[in-house]
Amino acid sequence: MYLKPCIIFTLIMEDDKIYFDLQRVPLASERNEKRQRRRKTFLIFLLCLILFVLGGLLGYFIYGRLHRTYEVDTIDVLGEIEYDMDNYWLYSSDYDNLIEVLEDKAYYGMTSFDYDPYTQYMSEQEMLEFSTSINMDYVGIGVEYSNADGSAIVKRVFKNSPAEKAGILPGDIIVAVDGVSIQGFDHDQIREKVLGEKGTKVTISLERTGTSIDVDCIRDSIYNTAHTYEDDGHLILELSSFGNTTADEISTYLDEYTDRDELIIDLRDDTGGYQNSVKEVCGLFVGNDKVYLKQKDSKGKETVDYTRANKVYDNFKKIVIIINENTASAAEVFALCLKEIHPNTTIVGTTSFGKGVIQTNRALSNGGILKLTAYYWYSPSGKSIHEVGIKPDVEVMMPQIAYEHYYELYDDESYGLDTVSEACRISQLSLELLGYDISRTDGYFDSNFENALMQFKKDNNIDGSAILDSDTYSSIISSAVRELATNLSKDTQLNKAKEVLDNN
Repeated sequence: MYLKPCIIFTLIMEDDKIYFDLQRVPLASERNEKRQRRRKTFLIFLLCLILFVLGGLLGYFIYGRLHRTYEVDTIDVLGEIEYDMDNYWLYSSDYDNLIEVLEDKAYYGMTSFDYDPYTQYMSEQEMLEFSTSINMDYVGIGVEYSNADGSAIVKRVFKNSPAEKAGILPGDIIVAVDGVSIQGFDHDQIREKVLGEKGTKVTISLERTGTSIDVDCIRDSIYNTAHTYEDDGHLILELSSFGNTTADEISTYLDEYTDRDELIIDLRDDTGGYQNSVKEVCGLFVGNDKVYLKQKDSKGKETVDYTRANKVYDNFKKIVIIINENTASAAEVFALCLKEIHPNTTIVGTTSFGKGVIQTNRALSNGGILKLTAYYWYSPSGKSIHEVGIKPDVEVMMPQIAYEHYYELYDDESYGLDTVSEACRISQLSLELLGYDISRTDGYFDSNFENALMQFKKDNNIDGSAILDSDTYSSIISSAVRELATNLSKDTQLNKAKEVLDNN
C-alpha cells in the first residue's frame, strides 16, 4: 500500500488574525534513509582520517628506517650532518651503511674525555674482544708478544700451550703466519691471523738469532690468567689478569702447595679485570667476609664490598708481591688488600699505575656497551691510590733494556764506526744485558761497541763486517728479550723478592 506523507496544519491566532503553519511530517522510512546517509558520510570521513594518519605513520617509519635521525634535521645538528654526509659527501658510496658509521663515531666522541680515559663507548665486537683479553679465553696458540713498528717479538709463551709444544721461545720474532708476511700489521691484524678454530693448524714463521724457522701449531683453547713455577726453592704465582676463571685457576695450582708457607705473587703488567674476580682472589688469601674494597659514587654515597671464596690458603704466612708501572686497577686492589689485611706482606718493585676508579658496563640498545667510570675505590683502611699508584716497600728497577721501545731497523739502514743512532743505543743496552763488554750506552758507535758487535756475530754464527744492519739488530733484540724472559738471574725484581723472603 502506498502511503502519502501527511500535512499538519497548525492554527495560530495573533492579533485577531489567523495564520496557518504547515509542517510536513516525514515517514519512518525517510527518516531511516536520512540517518543512513549521515552515517555513511561520517564513516567515509572517519575512514579518510584513518588512512591519512596511517599513511603519515608509514611514511615516518620507512623514512626513519633509512634515515634514523633525519626527522630532526632542521633542529638537530647531528641529524643535519648525517643527512648532508649521506646525500652530498663525495665518499658516501664507499660505505654500506654510512649512517651507522657516523653514529658510532658520534658515540666514541661523546664518551671521550682527557681526564677520564676509561669511560668509552664499545661496539658489540669490541666488548667481546675486551672480555676475551681479560679472561684470556680464546682459541689460539698461547703467546704474548709486543708489536712495535712492524716487529712482533714473542715476550712470553704460556705453559702447556700449543706454542710451547711447538717449540716457540721468548725472543722469537714472528715474521709470517700461514705464509703471509705480517710486516706492517698492527696488533689486531696479527691476532686475527693467529686465532682460529680449535684443532686447526697454523704455521708460524719465525726469526731466531739470524735463523729462519717455521713451526706448526694446532690451535687450542687458551685459559691462562694464572700460572705457578718454582725457582731456587721459591714458589712464584704469576697473575696476568683478573678474569672469570682466575680464582679457580689459582686454586688448581695452589692445591699442590698446601705444605708451603711462603709465596711470591707476581703482578707485573697485570692491568686488572673484574671486581667479582678480585673479590674471590682476595678471599683466597685473607678469608671470607673481609672488607677488601670501599667505593664512592658520583653522589658521594659510600659502599663497602666483602671478600668471597670457597677456600682459604692460610698456610702462606709470608707473601711478597711484585708490582711495576703497569700494575693497575684490580691488581692494585688486590695488592693493597693483602698489604693491609694479611699479617706479613711486602711489596717489591716500582710504583704502580694508579688507577683508583671503577667502571660499570651499561648495555645499549644497538648491542654496544657504555663502559662508564662510576666509582672511586679505596683500600680497606680508606686509602686512595688514584693517579699516584702504590709505592713499594722495597723499590727496585729492572735492567734498563726492559723499559725500552723496540723500533724497526729498515733493510737499507745500517750504522758503522763513529755514527750515532737509536738502534745503536738499544743494541748497546741489549749486549750489556747479554754480558758483553760495553763502555757506553748513549748510541755512539765507538770501537768498544764495534768489538762487542763482532763478538756477538761470532757467537751466533752471523757473517759480515762490523756493521749494525737490520738482520744483526733483530738478532740482538731477539736474544735480549729471550734473556729477560728465560734467565731469571737477570730479573732483578724477582731476585729482590726472593731476598726479602729469605731475610724475613
